Amino acid sequence: MPAQLNVVDIAGLVPGASEGRGLGNAFLSHINGVDGIYQVLRAFDDEDVIHTEGGVDPIRDMEIIRTELIAKDVQHATREIEELNKVISRSNDKNAKIDAALMTKVIEGFTEGKMVKD
Repeated sequence: MPAQLNVVDIAGLVPGASEGRGLGNAFLSHINGVDGIYQVLRAFDDEDVIHTEGGVDPIRDMEIIRTELIAKDVQHATREIEELNKVISRSNDKNAKIDAALMTKVIEGFTEGKMVKD
């Protein structure tokens, strides 16, 4: 079976996107629709290409992306815990308790700046 890769160019992310700044939730909803993410960071100066942060700094840009993705993941995980708690209160479901504990641990990692993979 031939391999296939669909690449979708999603516009850049700005600080505060998880709270609606810039493309904000539109950007983050596009991210939700993909199976994987790879980042392309600008590391060159070009007067014809503006930068929302005033200058080229790929490390800063990578941190912005990381921070905004974590912030959105915290929002998502928090909603998931709320739903799991509803299930737990109705049925005392063992799997929901395990999932809620896991999601709580994930959020704790996020607040420490860790990604789930870490």
